[in-house]
Amino acid sequence: MKVIKYIDGVSVKVKIMQKIWCFVSFFLFKPFVFNVFNPWRIFILRIFGAKIDKGSIVYSSVFIPAPWNLVMGKLSCLGPNVSLHIDKTIIGNKVTVSQGTYLCNGSHDITKLNKPFISAPIVLNDFSWIAAECFVAPGIVIGEGAVVGARAAVFKNVDSWTIVGGDPAKFIKKRTIKDS
Repeated sequence: MKVIKYIDGVSVKVKIMQKIWCFVSFFLFKPFVFNVFNPWRIFILRIFGAKIDKGSIVYSSVFIPAPWNLVMGKLSCLGPNVSLHIDKTIIGNKVTVSQGTYLCNGSHDITKLNKPFISAPIVLNDFSWIAAECFVAPGIVIGEGAVVGARAAVFKNVDSWTIVGGDPAKFIKKRTIKDS
């Protein structure tokens, strides 16, 4: 069940934090493009409230409007040009979010005439992989070990250990892991 929040307005404190983050991000996060600077980027994100575990990678081109809403487990990766939105994004252990993916946890309620802004957290469970240029809608839970195929648009939760693809994303097959 999705927990959708209506956002009437953004508090002054959040607006100030977003402006400070925008400035810091531009000068102290984005310019350090080589992966040797990953510890520096993680450090900056943690200063702004992100909870990022050991061994995780965040590329400098990732768009993070509210780092205080980011939670990442161990050995996870936000690839080049990934975009997050402003609500909680919870990423488990050993999760890969490939290049160009948009984790969009904000939208508008089209059942109301004034279309108020709504948001819901996105959860990517352990061992999942969101392939290149995917779209993940608000409130979605990607199950453990699930794979979302390239350019898929996910509007429904994805079961654990399944592979989905397409627009909208549909079940393709069960994911089985073979011993190497």
